[in-house]
Amino acid sequence: MTTAADLNKLVVELRAKTGVGMMDCKKALTEASGDFEAALPILRKKGLSDAAKKSARVTKEGAVAYSVAGNTGAIIELNCETDFVARNEAFVSLAHALADKYAKGEFKTVDQAKDLIQPVFMKLGENMGLRRFERFEFQGPGLVAGYIHLGAKQGALIELSTPNAEAAKRPEAQELAKELLLQIVGFKPKFLRREDVPSAEIEKEREIHTELLRKEGKPEASIPKIIEGKINKLFYQQLCLLEQMSVRDGKTPIATIIKDMSAKVGGGVSVTRFARYQLGE
Repeated sequence: MTTAADLNKLVVELRAKTGVGMMDCKKALTEASGDFEAALPILRKKGLSDAAKKSARVTKEGAVAYSVAGNTGAIIELNCETDFVARNEAFVSLAHALADKYAKGEFKTVDQAKDLIQPVFMKLGENMGLRRFERFEFQGPGLVAGYIHLGAKQGALIELSTPNAEAAKRPEAQELAKELLLQIVGFKPKFLRREDVPSAEIEKEREIHTELLRKEGKPEASIPKIIEGKINKLFYQQLCLLEQMSVRDGKTPIATIIKDMSAKVGGGVSVTRFARYQLGE
């Protein structure tokens, strides 16, 4: 028979192992008749039950995290209810652990993260969940790099292709990746190049500007040319990374920065893809 002293000792041990509150640990051990191992699944079931009850609560806070492992990288968005929990060490560690597992290919779906999330949920008592993730794995020479901005409220991941493995290790290639990551979080491009923009979005822009120009009384014959200029300046230059101007000076084309840096490592450096995450976006 488990004495009160033994039970209290087990409660402390169970809390240390699971991070769950003392009262919940005591209830689980009491239900398990003092059996430490039997109390663990009881706590797990309680956590799943509590998670179901709290699943309707809004998770508008959280963190963005990234991880790079060799030729792969991942960026994730982990949500919770309050900024207080988002800054908690256990939550921050969870975000990094999830990013690391996705980068290494240990997880391939959002659902696979649930077992890792549940212990932290049980400890902190807030609804939380992995909202999204993206994973890059390049073939051939290149590099993946990441950056977190604004206290983990936004971040970016980028993949560069290089002419050889040695070029990927050069400081210039690393510097270029950092420069482009700052550009991505600063100017928020949606696409890499203009060819990536869906035609439907371009047509929508044309329709909007056509209507505005007609309201301004512009001659019908001049509208197509004016629209092309606006599409180039107000659309492509804003939304396409390779057509943007540098966030640092507002006048140097990003394409020029890539070309100049590429020349320093022997040419052949290009951006393959990127991802930008902003909390709640």
